Amino acid sequence: MKLFEIMRHYQRLAYALTGMLIMVGIASWFTMARQEDPSFPQRAGLIKVVFPGVTAGQIEKLITEPLEEQLTEVEELRSIKSTSRDDVVLVVMQLQDRIYDTDAAWDRVRRAMEKAERDFPQGVVEFSLDDQRVEIPAVVISVVGSGDIVSMAEQAEKLKKQLLHVAGVSRIEINGDPEKELRIELDNNTLNQLGINRDQVVAAIQTHNKIIPGGLIRTGNQGLRIASGSDLQHTGDIEAIPIALPNGQRIPLHALGKISIAPKEPKAAQSYHKGARAVSLGIFLQRGQVDSIKFGVALRERLDSVREQYAPLKIEEIFFQPDFVADRLSGLQLSLLGSISIIALAVVFALGWRNGLMVASVVPVVAIIALAIYSIGGGVLHQIAVIGVVISLGILVDNAIVVVEAIEQGLQQGLNRKAAVKEAVAKMAFPLFTSTGTTVAAFIPLLLSKGGTGDFTRGVPVMIILSLIISYIISVLVLPLLAEHLVRERVRKKSRFLEYTSEKLVSISRYHAGKAMIVGLAALVLTLALLPMLKLQFFPSADRDQVYIDITLPGDATLERTLTLSSQVEEALLERIDVSDVFRSVGMTGFRFYYNLDGVPDSTNLARLMVNTTGLAANQHIIDWVEDTLQPRFPEATLIAKKLGQGPPSPAPVEIRLIGQSQSQLFKAADQVKAILARAPGTHMIRDDLDTGIAEFSVRVENNTAQELGISNEQVATGLFGQSRGLNAGEYRYGDDPITIRIRSDGGDHTQAEELRSLYLYDENGDAVPLDAVAEVSAQWSPAVIHHYGGQRSVTMLSELLPGAAYNEVLAALDKELEHQPLPDGVELELGGDAEGSSKANNALLKTAPLGIMLLLFFMLLQFNSFRRLGIILTTIPLSAMGIIPGLFLSGQPFGFQSLLGVIALIGIVVNNAIVLLDLVDARLAEGVSVDEAVAQSIRERTAPILLTTATTVLGLLPLALSASTLWPPMAWAIISGLMMSTLLTLVFIPVLCRVLLTPSQSLPQPGVIPA
Repeated sequence: MKLFEIMRHYQRLAYALTGMLIMVGIASWFTMARQEDPSFPQRAGLIKVVFPGVTAGQIEKLITEPLEEQLTEVEELRSIKSTSRDDVVLVVMQLQDRIYDTDAAWDRVRRAMEKAERDFPQGVVEFSLDDQRVEIPAVVISVVGSGDIVSMAEQAEKLKKQLLHVAGVSRIEINGDPEKELRIELDNNTLNQLGINRDQVVAAIQTHNKIIPGGLIRTGNQGLRIASGSDLQHTGDIEAIPIALPNGQRIPLHALGKISIAPKEPKAAQSYHKGARAVSLGIFLQRGQVDSIKFGVALRERLDSVREQYAPLKIEEIFFQPDFVADRLSGLQLSLLGSISIIALAVVFALGWRNGLMVASVVPVVAIIALAIYSIGGGVLHQIAVIGVVISLGILVDNAIVVVEAIEQGLQQGLNRKAAVKEAVAKMAFPLFTSTGTTVAAFIPLLLSKGGTGDFTRGVPVMIILSLIISYIISVLVLPLLAEHLVRERVRKKSRFLEYTSEKLVSISRYHAGKAMIVGLAALVLTLALLPMLKLQFFPSADRDQVYIDITLPGDATLERTLTLSSQVEEALLERIDVSDVFRSVGMTGFRFYYNLDGVPDSTNLARLMVNTTGLAANQHIIDWVEDTLQPRFPEATLIAKKLGQGPPSPAPVEIRLIGQSQSQLFKAADQVKAILARAPGTHMIRDDLDTGIAEFSVRVENNTAQELGISNEQVATGLFGQSRGLNAGEYRYGDDPITIRIRSDGGDHTQAEELRSLYLYDENGDAVPLDAVAEVSAQWSPAVIHHYGGQRSVTMLSELLPGAAYNEVLAALDKELEHQPLPDGVELELGGDAEGSSKANNALLKTAPLGIMLLLFFMLLQFNSFRRLGIILTTIPLSAMGIIPGLFLSGQPFGFQSLLGVIALIGIVVNNAIVLLDLVDARLAEGVSVDEAVAQSIRERTAPILLTTATTVLGLLPLALSASTLWPPMAWAIISGLMMSTLLTLVFIPVLCRVLLTPSQSLPQPGVIPA
């Protein structure tokens, strides 16, 4: 190999380059950005449209439908789901998995919004897009300790400005801020007695609150600006505004009612920490640029330095992601060091201390250099990247083992060290190149797959591919340079165990080939028979001592009702000894404190409690207690307690969407599906988003009567809105912030229905006319919430799973029953949850699999130039299944995406073993020996390195397999069990197939000739 000769000539340069990369890698470990999990592209967005005073049905027709019509034309959108309520519509959108330029995609969404806005009626007060929903705060803190929520919010805003200067902070959001308004509560009796209507008050305020420039005058050579003071400067200015009476007299505004700075109404969502009202701050970091652990230290130092400024208020930590990052990476660092140590001991034991240490040194060197290159490329250190390194350890050492074994074989043949090294590199460089290439090819589909699952796991193939390439370079270029000086020339005695094993394998291939084939095929059939018995699980739950509880009341529930019920739940939780802390968000789900947590649009009937427990064992106890004890106590609400999950967000393991235009047919179908789910094995906490409706106070204006009196429909609507919600009379500058001036009745939204009937309107002569004189007032029932999916009305059914249950079993039961009793006409069923997530992930892999297969075939044909040999090697792939399925079954691990990662890794390893074995068979055939003898010699020479590679891989993965993590054991056990079985079968089947399919005339396929 000419390149090795060049490296030998410049070996000092080779050592220097290797040393420098090692130093860069070590420095990178301490300096690169750190986070617990990978970041996701911004593929989730939320449109919010606020139209005060409009019912859910009107919102659907006037806002939702024209908006969805425009959004469906944005081809980058994968799903559109809307929720229409009184006053507001929320549209949740997901971009296509193939989209990575998310900014451009959201710009197209904004253009669609602009088109839709042209068809909106007047009165829309907010139309916004949040395209940052994927990001989660690194830290959530709360300000507590005062009954004055307005004051706390002001202090929280002050704290926000101070913390924005901490290095690494990108933005800070505030939750639980009630916002402020200048509220003028007019007394209805006083207005009626004086003959004044609200419109007059609004007009008077607006007249006295105009910003009019005073101009500029010159005094000598200087200009003097004139401040006119035409706007309202103080609340006293507002109280003194004169209001004209019908008799020409004037009275000050404060004589008509109460004027105050108060929390905005309708009441905004609220936050509570351990039962006390709080204002929470979510601190977001710059994406992929910050060491989360160091940031946590700096933030705590800043908080400690400012706490006294806010006394007697307290600043408390709610969620502190840097601590989780430190714990996670610390645990994985121990697993990494443990794997390296175990592999080193195994190699030293097998190869002797000198050769063993030389081979073992390759493992940390490759890992450190891979980390250096990963860091230079902008990589972030998170658990997925570290796991990629751990998986690669046992694989990458294979190249070094094969090279050292080849050197030892040269020494056994009487060559000196230099000649043995040269011959080993010449013999093994190309086979190791192709075997490394095939292993890399196995990970290409995972590397190139798109979507949330691919984005989450991409660190694994990146680190494995980097490690394998570096391992090849080190093993064939740098390790031989060391071997020339360090490898011992004394021939190492061969292990009696290995001799015995290799001779047994030779005997099987010679005398029991038929039996071996029959036994192997029978084992394969039996293994595949176990496949339906495996539990399917897309991703497992997280291993955090946290649970969250979502509380959902009927759609017509007020915020006060939700506050009361959620407070009772919180009190019950805080009485438990296995609960250490509770943070409650009411009217919203609060900050997404975990990447997998599914955010739910804000609504008055929702609450979410984040519960810190005393340990992982307590999580399931609390979940069971909520379902068995708390849920029966609060039958009017749905309480769902869950562990945090892994992988892409999903509302529940089982999610079924029913879509159609007929509301009655949807309700009928929902009852049918809900009954089936209740009977299905392993389901619990079944719920849906069906709406029970809300009582509506309907006002129908008698147009003829109203026209005679000179009262318009607009006056009626404005009078009603002013009585309950209040009229906007402009803005008042409160400190640095403008706040709304709102005029309403003293009853506000607590006004009784009978009071509305007697509401006075004023005709064109200024005479008071009661509402019921110009309108028919009645009560009726209307939808409180209307859900759409893909532009059509929808109902979503969700179900959790009992421990040990699998979503595929539930869906099988559903399919079986629907075959006998189909859904009503016009209703379509779609699957979400784990079934949809798993399908999307698998489809993403299938799209990129052809490239991986092409590369796999390319490297194998490059090595052997024979379709027959290609077929021999490909038989190793199904052999791996013979170990994976029983291994998962016996270890109690489910088959999911993490297990699939193990299968992909296993394919690369077993193909690698087969290539190394078959290459030696060809080498011996080229020397003129018989097929029988070539196979026997390859078994004797390759059994040791193949078994050693298997041992190092298995031992290196044991720390992961035995770890307390819920994410990685399925993958580790899949590789361990599959590799142990496939290695044994490879050593049996490949020799047998070689004896059957190869002849001496096929030893070396000639260039230009199509081989068999």
